[in-house]
Amino acid sequence: MLKINCLTKSFTNPYGEPNKVLSNLSITINDGEFVSIIGSNGTGKSTLLNIISGLIKESSGEISLNDMTLTALPEHSRTRIISRVFQDPAAGACPSMTVRENLSLALNKGKLLNLKRCLRHSTETLEGLLECISLDLKKYMDVKVKYLSGGQRQALALVMASASNPQVMLLDEHTAALDPKTSNEIMDLTDSIVREKNITTLMVTHNLKHALTYGDRLIMLHKGEVVLDARGEEKKSLTIETILEKFEYEI
Repeated sequence: MLKINCLTKSFTNPYGEPNKVLSNLSITINDGEFVSIIGSNGTGKSTLLNIISGLIKESSGEISLNDMTLTALPEHSRTRIISRVFQDPAAGACPSMTVRENLSLALNKGKLLNLKRCLRHSTETLEGLLECISLDLKKYMDVKVKYLSGGQRQALALVMASASNPQVMLLDEHTAALDPKTSNEIMDLTDSIVREKNITTLMVTHNLKHALTYGDRLIMLHKGEVVLDARGEEKKSLTIETILEKFEYEI
């Protein structure tokens, strides 16, 4: 269970004044829950993911995962249990290395091994990670990542992020840079991976259709606070129109 308790984050604006992005935010996320997070720009969505991953430090509050206090851990320690996929398809894998090399490194995440030992994984094992991916990455096992399309890179980033069976996966607008068809393919892959591996997942998105179609729960943030938290039948009853009305009301 991921618990976010009374989380606050303030930055200093260019005029030297405090700018509170998150305000006493408290959310409890169950194991294996797939949560979509929406909200207008600057409302704290990516800041929340940055704090959970340890990239930035909270101003106050606490985050815990089961019996572990995450806010007490440095970023490098959190990477063993938390994976993240970014908006930029080029950010999820090493472009100068092949698909095989990237997958091998992902399988050995958190282990102190040299590259030669990392590459001992069989082709069968690595190809098993790429089963059922419509972008057919198995054909490109020995191709450098820099030659792949954006969709193929993002599919690889997702597979790599989940290969070590993390306890939490953070998706930061991970389909925003893709065309609509590829975006939908990546979302189907995302849903398949999350369900199969039962990974607690937080997905920040501006795509309201994706937020409604995928996941168990939808949270809307506004000025660093939760203004909508829907799951189950309540989430199923939501429409893009009702969410837009909520956006308009909050703005």
